[in-house]
Amino acid sequence: MRMPKTLYLIADGGRVRYVERTGPGHFNTFRKFMSVHIHQKASELGRHKPTRVQGSATTARHGIEPRSNPRDRVEQDFIRSIAADLREDKTIVEFDNLVIVAPAKLLNLLRESLPTDLVSKLVEAIDKDLTKIPDSELYRHLPVFLASKAAS
Repeated sequence: MRMPKTLYLIADGGRVRYVERTGPGHFNTFRKFMSVHIHQKASELGRHKPTRVQGSATTARHGIEPRSNPRDRVEQDFIRSIAADLREDKTIVEFDNLVIVAPAKLLNLLRESLPTDLVSKLVEAIDKDLTKIPDSELYRHLPVFLASKAAS
């Protein structure tokens, strides 16, 4: 009986790794990329000065913050670009299972952005940030699946 191939998609708001299990306790990152905005501060991503408004009761003017954090918008765009990459990459169909590992605030967005053929292979979503964990230590954090989801 063949061991199912599981794609572990490890992501955060600025990094992603495509990892596969190569043997007992061994994982290999076969693809990774980073956002070009990963090291920019939120203040560098948005407007330089907040909009000014005047209250109706006084002549004082106050700066108002934007309703959304520019960092959140950049992270969401990055997650959507990961989903687009998965849609275009034809080698991903070789995998039997999919495990998503990402922080909670990005996990749902990533799950919703996945192509339908990968959603059917999704076996687990893990709320962790493992993007900086080396391959040699991943066995401590990632589950191993001995059967494919399709076979269940």
